[in-house]
Amino acid sequence: MSDFASKLDSFFHITERGSDIKTEVKGGVITFLAMFYILAVNPGILSAAAGVELFGQLVTATALAAFISCILMGIYAKFPVALAPGMGINAFVAYTIVLTMGFTYYQALLIVLISGILFFILTVTGVRSKILTSIPMIMRLSITAGIGFFIVVVGLFNAGIIQHGSGCALALGPLGDPGVALGLLCILVTLILWFKRNWSAVLIGVIVTVAVGCIMSACGVTSQISGLIPSLSSVGPVVSMPDFGLFGAMFTQFTGFEGTMWAAFIVSIASLLIVDMFDTTGTLLGIGHSAGIIDENGNIEGNEKALQVDSIATIFGAIAGTSTTTSFIESSTGIEAGARTGLMAVVVGILFLVAMFFAPLFSVITSACTVGALLLVGLMMITALKGVEWVDPVNIATAFCTIFMMGLAGSITDGIAFGVFSYIIGSFVMGRKSEISIAMWILGAVFLAYFIITFVVIPAM
Repeated sequence: MSDFASKLDSFFHITERGSDIKTEVKGGVITFLAMFYILAVNPGILSAAAGVELFGQLVTATALAAFISCILMGIYAKFPVALAPGMGINAFVAYTIVLTMGFTYYQALLIVLISGILFFILTVTGVRSKILTSIPMIMRLSITAGIGFFIVVVGLFNAGIIQHGSGCALALGPLGDPGVALGLLCILVTLILWFKRNWSAVLIGVIVTVAVGCIMSACGVTSQISGLIPSLSSVGPVVSMPDFGLFGAMFTQFTGFEGTMWAAFIVSIASLLIVDMFDTTGTLLGIGHSAGIIDENGNIEGNEKALQVDSIATIFGAIAGTSTTTSFIESSTGIEAGARTGLMAVVVGILFLVAMFFAPLFSVITSACTVGALLLVGLMMITALKGVEWVDPVNIATAFCTIFMMGLAGSITDGIAFGVFSYIIGSFVMGRKSEISIAMWILGAVFLAYFIITFVVIPAM
């Protein structure tokens, strides 16, 4: 072993954790390929709020946030997990905070920044763990599953597979349309490979769909829904310098908002904070157990440092110009390949840095080519429901209201709010008032105030 390899092994405790450098690099490459779709999906979702003309800048912001976060996770926390702007949260920022609540994209970035700062403070002071334990398990499980449902609805809608119904909320889209059919092909290929437990299901699903779509475009096939069929004609140079136009733009482009939006501002921060805490903690614990990084007390080694990095990643991501950056469950693919140390995260970070120079390529990947990835993410998140005790009527009502309001109302905030209301009312009526924690009472009051101000006070003004 060379001197450099020896130092690398010692720094990351590679041999100590039962791995080797080759395996860590392999795990990093596999993890990157399993989550690279975020470079197309995140800009695609956020451009609905920031503007399609900023797609290239959003690719750079996504890659930059992932690069810095992965490097920090690998070197500081030495934890085998990769980070990037999180799914579900990006849709929440675009469709709820910006398009529904009315904030500008730069105001939304401030909300992301503040939630990250609060997450960091709660983590380093130890308050985070107390808050988590005060939130009932049914709420944690329901929020996770609800975000999965929300992601799937967004993916299917953007791919034209479902649409606004006539006489009903949602209905099937024009399935015979070439662009929509392309999305169905993406789902089919992705699911078949996933059923076979192929780690490259998302990667192959995207590649096959893009290839078929480009052939369709070259043959003159069009779709009645614009932007579904990819085309190479508009790509231009494959390699280009990264466009850092969004870096720090939150501070230069930010404008104040009306006083009537303060309730929505506070609720958005609270919602992002809650989701980030649940998502991060669950992901890190799951990956830690998979990697076998358990100390003699049953705790995950490096977990607190990993949580600190995750909160810092959100802060930096907002400055870079993207939504909440968080740990990715796709890191488990690298762990399954044998990776056990932070070197894996460093490799993923370097690959995101390289990808930053290929932004034009990601503009080819349309929503019809990524719907399979979104569906798969949603399927993985909905499995949280296996932990629900379905014999308890309070649990049933809480889960149902949380999940369906997230997906059908198109808002993570509304889903959490209705879940909180259901839990508080149900527990109170069932004579289980003592089970309602102070945190839940506070959340209930905040969400109630938000609804009253938004739907009663403001319309009457």
